[in-house]
Amino acid sequence: MRPTSQQHNAFLSGEELPGISLRLNDPVRVVGGQYSGKEGAVISVEMLGSDPTYLVEFNSGEEALIPQSFLAVME
Repeated sequence: MRPTSQQHNAFLSGEELPGISLRLNDPVRVVGGQYSGKEGAVISVEMLGSDPTYLVEFNSGEEALIPQSFLAVME
């Protein structure tokens, strides 16, 4: 399901949301799917549920919707 306005604003404010393990601007590497190997940053959460989907902006400037299970935080 899509996040409510309140949930979306909470994410943008850095608040914790249940089931959401990534935060705004977290640097990530895609570890599965068609974008595997690309790196970028989380810019929003688009879908909630058992495998939330994030909008990720890659270092190239391209954006894609990626499920949480395909993302790893870069240290």
